[in-house]
Amino acid sequence: MANTFTDNYDFVKSEIGGDNAAWGTNLHATLVKADTALAKKLEDRLVSGITSTAILLSKDNSSNTISTDANLKYFESVQVGDRIRVSGSTTNASGVNGTAANPAIHTVTAKTSADSITVDTNLTQDITSSHTVAKVIEPIHINSGPIVCAPLTSLSQTTRSVSGCAGVPGADVTDALVANGNVTLGATNANTVSFTSKVDTDILPSGADLDLGASGAEWTDLWITGTANIDSLVADTAAISGGSITGGTGSFTTLAVTTGTTISMNGYTVGTNGQGARTVSSTAPGSPENGDIWYEIA
Repeated sequence: MANTFTDNYDFVKSEIGGDNAAWGTNLHATLVKADTALAKKLEDRLVSGITSTAILLSKDNSSNTISTDANLKYFESVQVGDRIRVSGSTTNASGVNGTAANPAIHTVTAKTSADSITVDTNLTQDITSSHTVAKVIEPIHINSGPIVCAPLTSLSQTTRSVSGCAGVPGADVTDALVANGNVTLGATNANTVSFTSKVDTDILPSGADLDLGASGAEWTDLWITGTANIDSLVADTAAISGGSITGGTGSFTTLAVTTGTTISMNGYTVGTNGQGARTVSSTAPGSPENGDIWYEIA
């Protein structure tokens, strides 16, 4: 019987009673793989952000170091090359620590332990502020169940230590999700997007020739209180309760006026009862024909 391997991480399972000379090597290789796998796990505390006075910048004047007190192990999932967003520093003489108004992003260049990382920025020492650190997540494809985003008011080590490290829901006025850059929702038009909230911005097309609805997939009612600017209108029926119809070179097959006292027309032809095109004018035509309409001005 030869060595076997675990299903998920391919850890070496040394042959029982055999391969004695390689047990130590196999064990070391397995521990390295396990360490790498654990370091790559999705650490929700650092992804969503941790706020704590126990996060120290350049502790004891050690250059470019972000560390934690009390063996908190905030950085156990951080690796060299990761990017960390820092904010909350009140000591920002060089403008690089990251304030509440202007967070700073630092790249990890070394990791001493789960409580200490070194970044590529020459930080200003600050061991008194309440800092917030979060891992910057690069664009990835997530193939999973629903992702629920809720505002969080507190992500301190105290909050994270209760109820299974669950965050505390915040006020509705806090942005729950901000997606900068291009966003694609759904794979095909068989997928749907539901809006429970109201839209708080203008909706603008990115270019010309983009439709709202389609043949066989029409919207029902359209409510507009402002002005509808339409280049061309095709309507099965139209009811106009006021205003005027002006300009254009088209024609009406049927124009029915159910209320009102005046129809103003100038330069239009009238065809009726099979008589062909007839004119409407303010003077008698030179050669009147059956169906012509005119009126005289006194």
